[in-house]
Amino acid sequence: MSEEITALVRRLATGDRAERQAARDGLATLGAPVVPHLLPLLREAGTPGHSAAESCLERLGPAAIGPLRAVRREGPGQLRAAALRMLATLGGGDALSAADRAAVERLVRIKLLDEEPGDLPADSWIAVPGAEVGEIVRALELHHALPVTTAMGLSAAVHHENSLTRGADDASRATVHRVFITPEFEGWRLLYGADYLRDHWASAVERLSAHCGEAHFYAVDDGNGAQVWWVSEHGQDRRGHRTYGDPEWVGEPMEFERRLMPGEEDDPGDPDEAAEYADGVRDPEEVASWISVQPTAVEVLDRVGHGWLAVTSGDVGPGGFAGALDI
Repeated sequence: MSEEITALVRRLATGDRAERQAARDGLATLGAPVVPHLLPLLREAGTPGHSAAESCLERLGPAAIGPLRAVRREGPGQLRAAALRMLATLGGGDALSAADRAAVERLVRIKLLDEEPGDLPADSWIAVPGAEVGEIVRALELHHALPVTTAMGLSAAVHHENSLTRGADDASRATVHRVFITPEFEGWRLLYGADYLRDHWASAVERLSAHCGEAHFYAVDDGNGAQVWWVSEHGQDRRGHRTYGDPEWVGEPMEFERRLMPGEEDDPGDPDEAAEYADGVRDPEEVASWISVQPTAVEVLDRVGHGWLAVTSGDVGPGGFAGALDI
C-alpha cells in the first residue's frame, strides 16, 4: 500500500486541478495510513502540495488524530511540528496530549512577559471601562477563563471556529461561544467574539452595564454599509445608532455629538459636513475616539495586564473548538 500512497501523494503537487482532486479522493479512501506520508508536505507553507495535503487531512478528520499523536510521540522529529499544528486544526486543544497542552501553556506564559499586542480589529467589539476580568466573567456568565496572548485570543474568538452547537440530554440544541477579553488599555477592556457579538451584543451590553456601570457596543459591516454603536449605563440604553434600525437613533445626543452638530447661529460652512452631523455621529470608530478607545490605536496606549479567553458554557472548555491558534 505504501507505494500506492507515495504515488498519490506525489500527484498532490501537480499543476492539474483534476489530478489533485483525484489524488485527494484516493488518499481519503485509504484512511489513517496516509497521514505520515502527508506530513512532509506541511513542513513549510508554500511547498507544492501543501494546501492539498492539508485539505486531505481535514477530510480524514478524527481518523487522522491517532496517527498524528503517534508522530508527536515517536517522531520523526522533523514532522512533529506539522503534526501538532494539524492536531489543533482538526480537534483543537482537546486533541493534544497532556504534555503538548502543558507545553503550549508554558509558551503562552513566556510570551505574556513581553507581549506587544499591536492594534486590534475594528469590525465588532464591546468596550467596558474600569472593570476587572472577574466582573466581566460574572456579568456574562462565562467559564474556564484562561490567560492568553492577544494573538491567541483573537485567533480563538474571531479568526477560527468560535461557536459550537451541541445537543443536550433533553434533545435540545445549545450554542457555545468563545469570548476574548483584552488587556486593559487606558482603563478600558475590549471584548471580541465574532459569532457571540453577532447574536448577543444587545443582551451582553445590557448585562455588562448593569454589573460594571457602563458598556458600549461598536460594529462596522462594510459588506452592507451598516454601522452600529450603542451606549448602555446601569442596565439601561442611553444612546444608540443603527444604520438600518427602526428607529435609526435611540436616546438623546451625547455631549460630544452636540459639539459637532451644527447650530442655528453657525456658519453653514461645508453643507455635506453639516448634513453628516445633523442628527448625531454615525461612525462607530469616531464615537469610540470620543468616549472610549479606538481598537486601531491601542498600540500607543498604556496597557495593563493580559488578555483572557473564556467560553459561555461550563460543559465545553476553550480546547473544544477546532483550529490551530496563533500564540
